[in-house]
Amino acid sequence: MTYTPAWNATFAKPLLNQLIAVIQRDQASAISMVNPNLAQIEEFHKGLAARTAFPWLGVAGTAVRFDHEAEVFTRHETAAVSLMLEVGQVDPEFAQDYAQDYARVLDMIVTTATTADWTTPLPITHETVPGAVTSPNGAGTVKAVWIESHTYDLTTRPEIEIPVLRVTLQLQFELEET
Repeated sequence: MTYTPAWNATFAKPLLNQLIAVIQRDQASAISMVNPNLAQIEEFHKGLAARTAFPWLGVAGTAVRFDHEAEVFTRHETAAVSLMLEVGQVDPEFAQDYAQDYARVLDMIVTTATTADWTTPLPITHETVPGAVTSPNGAGTVKAVWIESHTYDLTTRPEIEIPVLRVTLQLQFELEET
């Protein structure tokens, strides 16, 4: 007997690359509106990695929750994604201001992206995407995107002498896949 999967769902994995691609595409415009003194984010990571330049952005899928009452032939899910941006190697007073500004930049990018931005292949610069173009969730699968929270905290890193300010944005993606 040949194996036949019940679903073609890809869940949160394509969203991480899509999110990086959207941020890479839109950050210059958003930064110019919020605070032109901010540096563009050059480091994007989907896991733990050495930080070589600030600001540093980590993107992580944190949970996928399923609607058990959804139709039999679709997977209705909510994917939680975290954006963790660290600002450092500047005066701690400026780090606080910059973290607040970066939160606004990231929030602006996510909340102004269109539904098509989440399901259209986009150019991306990331080591896990050798073809330099995203492979997003299928057309029509992303139903809604919203920001759940912004959280700020001061952290220390063994390789950095001064404290680093981290801002974490919690995002939710509502998906319906077959």
